[in-house]
Amino acid sequence: MTIKVSVIGGTALVFDPCDCAVLRKEHGIAGVLSGTLPSAPQQSLLLGIPLRLCVEEVLYLYEREAVEFVSPLVPDTSAKSRDDSFFQTPDAAESAALPDQEHVLAQYVSGQRRDLDELYRTYCIFKTVKENGHFTLPGLRFGGKFVSYPGDPLLYHSHFIINTKDFYSDRLDLAQLVKGGRLATGTKKTWLLAGEKGPGPRKKTALQVLNRETRTVCFSVEWAGFG
Repeated sequence: MTIKVSVIGGTALVFDPCDCAVLRKEHGIAGVLSGTLPSAPQQSLLLGIPLRLCVEEVLYLYEREAVEFVSPLVPDTSAKSRDDSFFQTPDAAESAALPDQEHVLAQYVSGQRRDLDELYRTYCIFKTVKENGHFTLPGLRFGGKFVSYPGDPLLYHSHFIINTKDFYSDRLDLAQLVKGGRLATGTKKTWLLAGEKGPGPRKKTALQVLNRETRTVCFSVEWAGFG
């Protein structure tokens, strides 16, 4: 079963509740609910559909051929368009709503305004975590790129705070190492520093991001006698 994803304003959204359930049960993708109540749009305690996917989740699903990009519905007020749509067969209407998948993916990735090499690194780490059976969610509130759960986030606490690092060009700040280890241990987690084992060639297109040419290496940091 393919998940129908609409890309609106550079954001990947899932509107079908059944697709959201399949993402969670079959693919281990929780996403982030972003829909709010029309009567209270500023509240954030009760959120619902649409489900927002991050770029790493979209790439992961695309590589597994589990996602299908669809065009958002745009109302057309012309009488001719209404008449044409009335006589249009369901198959023709469905094919008209399916844009070129690679083109939509390329536009979506380029719209993120992120360096492709950095995106490649975070995607490799995301995929490695997923291949080990973990759920991932954004880790900003814990000072990381991702937080990792051993199962459904509704049933488990997160075990890892994941940060990404280019081991061949980025400096390893000892202050960051201490802060990350203390923060993770204080919240009963492990700080995970992940990156590529070897420097790969620079990525120039969105599809090249999907080609894993290097292995991911992870170092876990725990702060002894703290927390």
